[in-house]
Amino acid sequence: MKKLFRIAFLIILSFGLSACGKNETTTDEGAKTETNQPEETARLLTSEKGDSIYITYFAKDDVVAVKLKVGGEEKILEAKGSSEKGNPVLTDGEYGWEMFTDGKSGRLFTKDSEGQFYKER
Repeated sequence: MKKLFRIAFLIILSFGLSACGKNETTTDEGAKTETNQPEETARLLTSEKGDSIYITYFAKDDVVAVKLKVGGEEKILEAKGSSEKGNPVLTDGEYGWEMFTDGKSGRLFTKDSEGQFYKER
């Protein structure tokens, strides 16, 4: 039942965020112009060690994506599946983010590490 709830939550979240995606219009010359819809504001998350990251959830095409700012680098992570616990996992191949159901916490991991827990304070 929990897994069904999480899947339903992800589907609703992806539809909601896809509605906030980019709209393209064309001019008489045929050039495309993009109208950006507002993104959700960046959230500051911190770990128990005191490390900080900024995370912004947004729609990229038809899926949920995350803009992650860690250590001065900005990464775009795309949805790639779910964890053993059923939480959504987003990755770019280098970094991974396991989003917890509250949307205000998660686990940041790399290929080399199991990850570190972050939450909004």
